[in-house]
Amino acid sequence: MPSVIDLDALYTTHALFDESNGRTEVLELLFFILVPLTYHLMIPLHFDQSLEGRSVVRKKKRRILYEGHRKLRLLHVQNRNDISSKIKDQRGKLAEIMEPDFGLLPKLISSGGLNLNEKEKIEAEATRSGRSKRLLDLILANGKHHEFIAALWDSGQIHVINWIRGNGVYSPEYGSDWPLEDREIKVIDRNFDKLSSNLVTAHGLLEKLFSNGIINYEQMEFLKNETKHSFKHSEDFLSILRRFSRGYFSLTLECLRELNQDHVARMMEELEEGEDYNSDNGSDLPLEREQIEVIDRKYDWLIHNIDVAHGLLDKLLSKNVINFQMMEFLNIETKTSFKRNEDFLGILRRFSHNSFSLTVKCLRESNQDHIAELLEKGGRF
Repeated sequence: MPSVIDLDALYTTHALFDESNGRTEVLELLFFILVPLTYHLMIPLHFDQSLEGRSVVRKKKRRILYEGHRKLRLLHVQNRNDISSKIKDQRGKLAEIMEPDFGLLPKLISSGGLNLNEKEKIEAEATRSGRSKRLLDLILANGKHHEFIAALWDSGQIHVINWIRGNGVYSPEYGSDWPLEDREIKVIDRNFDKLSSNLVTAHGLLEKLFSNGIINYEQMEFLKNETKHSFKHSEDFLSILRRFSRGYFSLTLECLRELNQDHVARMMEELEEGEDYNSDNGSDLPLEREQIEVIDRKYDWLIHNIDVAHGLLDKLLSKNVINFQMMEFLNIETKTSFKRNEDFLGILRRFSHNSFSLTVKCLRESNQDHIAELLEKGGRF
């Protein structure tokens, strides 16, 4: 018996990788099989109920199936060899740009591209790159290229498919569905500690990214894990961000700006090697180390003396220093004043210069000059 071909996977991959009107050819081949088979099913019911007539139809059916399968199989092998060659050529880069977690493996399981034992071996790898390499090796060894491409498509990794299609060479037809450039990834890596310390993934960012289709539900739940420290949330998000397409990366910057995190967006946009922040960047900068050290050094004193509950949050909201989600988070009724102040200081450390200055102003307006003085003068009254 000929091996079974996943027609959905074949359709997807042939349409993407064949430059000579692949969709039309596949549809013609499917038409070549399905229409005669439908005709075969109708003949015994309406035209010829004799044994001889049915025997002729069965012979026709076998010939139709054989010819159709032979053509599809030839197309399958040609595509497979082309994709296999490109995956082999780009294996190292693919391991750095594809996302092996959050949905890809279950899709391969459901399509027959992987079995459960292989999935466990992939998940046993400690790093994303390691999991990606193990997956690629299994795909190449088992000849599951069509299932792999279809799973990438279903999991929204069009930029990875385009990298394979172009064999690492960009074409205008790919648009923003292309992996980040090396220099963009270097910016994230170089500013990783600063970004982890300043990025706020809670209070609206993840929900906004999810609603825009930038992350999926599994990624959102993973990043919202309540047992993690906020620093770990940021680290995990940056590790996912490195594998975004150009389009998703740009949309992420827009979401950050909409949530008053312009200083974080600036850090991600820095392009030149060695470029750092200076006064030309205005007030949308992260806090200086000295300013954060003031908060840390006077942390216990600030927790016991700052008054967040009576008017401060309303003033910060009115000046767009915090958003509604942050205010709701800080205003949870079950929180003690101690916990509320603690959470507020955790957010304050990640403010931009501009938001920090506005916070000091709001503290003065709410009769907390002593807190404002401490924050402004570096911990000295």
